[in-house]
Amino acid sequence: MPIEAVQKRIEFLQEQLTSLEHYLPKTYQFLMAELDSQQRDLMELKIQDFYSNQDNEQQYKNPNTGDPDQTQKSHHKRA
Repeated sequence: MPIEAVQKRIEFLQEQLTSLEHYLPKTYQFLMAELDSQQRDLMELKIQDFYSNQDNEQQYKNPNTGDPDQTQKSHHKRA
C-alpha cells in the first residue's frame, strides 16, 4: 500500500472528525480507532521505506571490490 494512499485516508478521517461537531459516541470511537490504525500503518510504511533506503545506500557505499590480491597484470612469462 503506497504511503500517499494512507496519508489521504488519514486526511479524510481528520476532516470527518473536525467537520461534524456532534458525533454519537460509538461513531466517534470508530473514527478515532480508524485514525489510529491508519497512522500506525503510515508509520510502518515510512519505517520500511527508511530501512529500504538505508540498505540501498549501503550497497552503493560498499560495492563488492573482489579479491584484493588479484590484479589486472599478467604474470605469464613468455618462453
